[in-house]
Amino acid sequence: KKKNEGQSPFMVNLLKPAKIPTPAPRHSLCILDELGRGTATFDGVAIAHAALQELAIQIKCRTIFSTHYHGLVSNWAEHPRVQTGFMDFLQEDEHKIVFLYKLTVGVSPRSFGIHVARLANLPACIIKRAIAKGTDFSERVKDSTKKPRLTLQSKPSHAL
Repeated sequence: KKKNEGQSPFMVNLLKPAKIPTPAPRHSLCILDELGRGTATFDGVAIAHAALQELAIQIKCRTIFSTHYHGLVSNWAEHPRVQTGFMDFLQEDEHKIVFLYKLTVGVSPRSFGIHVARLANLPACIIKRAIAKGTDFSERVKDSTKKPRLTLQSKPSHAL
């Protein structure tokens, strides 16, 4: 039987951090990559937040904690025990980004999911729809009284 066979990606994502000794020695280095991915966003953010709080405030060990949860980053960006960083990039034009693989102090100015979708050669109709939905979600998040909703077309505009 293969290691992790029959386990969900979310379960696999949680098995490694579950092995961090509690309490970890203060002089430990913990590396957590995308903790919380694979489940509903609120559950994932809650788990990532709780783990980061334990490591940064309770244990106070050095930690490299990568995440795609922008809200988590903004909640912790000003904490005295946290330093934010992101992988730098060059934007050559509206559709061309070059990732530099250079750690830069600060918070990433935006997400690059659409760019990566282009690199993966998703169909143009999906990219176009994703851009529109991303703009819609972003505007709704700015107004906290509205909740993001997916609207589906009754007929697909392009068969995959």
